[in-house]
Amino acid sequence: MKETVIIFRPSSEIHLKTHFVKEFFFKKLLQNIKALLKNNKIDFTLIGKYSGIIVFKTSNNNNAVPLLKKIFGIHSFSIAETHSFSSMDDLKELFLVFAKKSLSKGNSFALKISRNGKHAFSSKDVAVKCGQKIMDSIKGIKVNLSKPEKTIFADIIKNKVFLYLEKIEGIKGLPVGVEGKVGVLMQGKEEELVSGFLMMKRGCNIFPVITEINPQIKKNFELLSKWNSFVEFKPIFYSEIEKEKKFLSALILSERTQEKALREMTELAEQTGFVVFSPLTLFPEDKFKEILGLVKK
Repeated sequence: MKETVIIFRPSSEIHLKTHFVKEFFFKKLLQNIKALLKNNKIDFTLIGKYSGIIVFKTSNNNNAVPLLKKIFGIHSFSIAETHSFSSMDDLKELFLVFAKKSLSKGNSFALKISRNGKHAFSSKDVAVKCGQKIMDSIKGIKVNLSKPEKTIFADIIKNKVFLYLEKIEGIKGLPVGVEGKVGVLMQGKEEELVSGFLMMKRGCNIFPVITEINPQIKKNFELLSKWNSFVEFKPIFYSEIEKEKKFLSALILSERTQEKALREMTELAEQTGFVVFSPLTLFPEDKFKEILGLVKK
């Protein structure tokens, strides 16, 4: 029986961690995804965690796609059909049915197979035999392994196969919440959007540090919350920053000029006793514009 699910591949950086740390990161990533979907009224059900991928289903996969593009910690994801099988003959039929829906006369195609578990066949066996079945059954198509017009991907795990046509690129980075809590000084400037984005991408929970709430600061909150699973930010007033010594691990400036950044970092560190960072100092202009456009989109 066909079921449509979403499979995602965590950032490669996560896989470099020890088993204990990796499991903690996976747990936080799933919490963030659940919060994101819940805050957008989309139900979430975890199907399973396998080698290299995590599988879940939602009440509206199509609406979930643009949201998942804003979750830090995902390398890529796909909407896939999932089927059970018991033999190579089953696989050939499943691949053929999927190919008939996906390929048209004149298309070139390739099969990309990933396999995990004990099977009586190799990934190459699947590609060769299922590819031949497709070629024999659908006229006017051809194989092109280097530059195919369409690629059919398959993740084979135990007695299940996940079939899909596309790997949607994620934002990568680390899941928000796996690193420290930092205060981002905000006055309503565009630079604060990029600073906040960069700190969240490194896994930090950010807390706006403000002297007042004005319309532009509110707008910045709104834009950044989309990258925070739509969870609202809890602002901290600068006048009360001394109370947050045990809560925040650092303060973040959004100054791009080196001389001014060094001066303000020194003054702020002396005034507050916090460690101060300025991630935008000497930050490449093209990358700054790219991230700013992404956040404001």
